[in-house]
Amino acid sequence: MKRLGCIGLTIMICAGMLAGCGSSLEADTNTVYVSKHGKVVSMDVEQLDQSYYDETELKEFVDSAVDEYNTENGKNSVKVDDLTVEDGTAKLRMDYETVDDYTAFNGVELYEGKIVQALAAGYDFDTDFAGVDKDGSVTGVTRGDILAQEDLKVVIIKANTDVKIDGKILYVSCDNVTVTGKDSVSIKEGTGIEKTWITEAEEVPSTEAVLETESTEDAGDVIEGEVIIGTEEASGNDVVTNLSGGSSGTDVYTYIIYK
Repeated sequence: MKRLGCIGLTIMICAGMLAGCGSSLEADTNTVYVSKHGKVVSMDVEQLDQSYYDETELKEFVDSAVDEYNTENGKNSVKVDDLTVEDGTAKLRMDYETVDDYTAFNGVELYEGKIVQALAAGYDFDTDFAGVDKDGSVTGVTRGDILAQEDLKVVIIKANTDVKIDGKILYVSCDNVTVTGKDSVSIKEGTGIEKTWITEAEEVPSTEAVLETESTEDAGDVIEGEVIIGTEEASGNDVVTNLSGGSSGTDVYTYIIYK
């Protein structure tokens, strides 16, 4: 969607909320929260040039974009909770009736459902995963382990953003992900969970490799190893998006599996 392209307001994709009380969300950083019912609230925060923008003008543009979207897609599909400009910082909090509304309005792919539904929708879960323990530490896990639990819920997003879910995270994909809490992750290029374990499918099928592995372990699905949550800063050319649904600067799907 390109309804707000003339604003020039660039923001990092973000959102956050507590189930059933999106209007009470307060955040000073870019954060996306998906409720158990599939509703989404976004909180966008960006520094502005106050000499060019004022709060009234910004609200007019945002309201126009929302009205246009709702005319085409149904009343209250997207709502503005709050928009303020203070000390050069714009904060926009919005409600989305469904994840599809979030995707259509922002141009950012977002999915929520059970694993079995995600597979039917074409998501292949073809990436490395880590299990998240009660204390927030992560361990090795196989794709097969995850797909065997097809009734677990999953949020899938294709963006660099913080994400919060309505539940307890059990597994996450490793690329560009840092686990920040039992129900939250941060997705940013240059970070991630270092995969230091291997699965049987990844072992080199040579005589030498077999002898080495047989001497150090019994047969099993996963060879455990230390897992490090990446903290490396992203490069200086972080890609931002705007309210017209610009690029979030990633080709990576992030999978967040929870109950």
